[in-house]
Amino acid sequence: MDKIHIPVLLKETIDSLHIKPNGFYVDCTLGDGGHSMEILKRLSTEGLLLSIDRDQNAIDFVKGYYKEASESINWILVRSNFKDLESHIKGTGRYPDGIIMDLGLSSRQLEDSKNRGFSYLEDNEPLDMRMDTNLGVTAKDLLNAFSEKELYYIFKNYGEEKYSYKIAKAIKQNIPNINTVGDLTRLIYKVMPAVSFNKNPSRRVFQALRIVVNDELNSLQEGIDNSFKILSKDGILSVISFHSLEDRIVKKFFLDKSRSGEGELLSENHIAPTDEEMRQNPRSASAKLRSIKKTR
Repeated sequence: MDKIHIPVLLKETIDSLHIKPNGFYVDCTLGDGGHSMEILKRLSTEGLLLSIDRDQNAIDFVKGYYKEASESINWILVRSNFKDLESHIKGTGRYPDGIIMDLGLSSRQLEDSKNRGFSYLEDNEPLDMRMDTNLGVTAKDLLNAFSEKELYYIFKNYGEEKYSYKIAKAIKQNIPNINTVGDLTRLIYKVMPAVSFNKNPSRRVFQALRIVVNDELNSLQEGIDNSFKILSKDGILSVISFHSLEDRIVKKFFLDKSRSGEGELLSENHIAPTDEEMRQNPRSASAKLRSIKKTR
């Protein structure tokens, strides 16, 4: 894959930070480096950027593609889960003026996933789905270990899948034959009624498995909580979510901070992609940007 992933709502996200040239900013989801590079361009030599990703492939790509910039003394790149952000700012002696999180998968992860099976379109890839390959449990392990009832629960609650029971039952009945992305997607096609095929019928199951494998919702809850705590006064936290489970967590957290007087919402409602952006990048359609300023 030669093209660079352009983050959704890039201009809107960067604008939300009101970047100060000598400020300290954190990109919690480095990806292909789109947000980080736009922040770095706006910083003076006294500014500082910390970029984090739990995917080593993202770190390696950015260090190679943006080699000169990545060697800059005011850009720190760290492999980590953003829930552990606080431990990485201690050595800087500074508190962030702005923090961003882009919770979506990058095009590179979907189209060049290094045999981790993030995309339901990659038939021959294994059912792995780990962002951090140091994690011990893969999606295939979950399918093997979980009972029919447990699979039903995760598909229903983390994928919001209408046919969770039928899919869970079929998986457990056919588990010896499910080893690759294609094995699972073909089974789901057989189970689900054709009337439900407006989009690929596997997408919700894959979302659910990826969320559980990577403990995404707990990491998000801890991540936004820890990020808000370490923001400097008047610092800004901006989060882009892509499905209702993520957005629910972000929206509730931001509203709670606003009502308590600890934060000020930068817009009454979320910011969505423009029609033009959605035409150019259909994957952006579900994106929602929310931003909050820390007031005390």
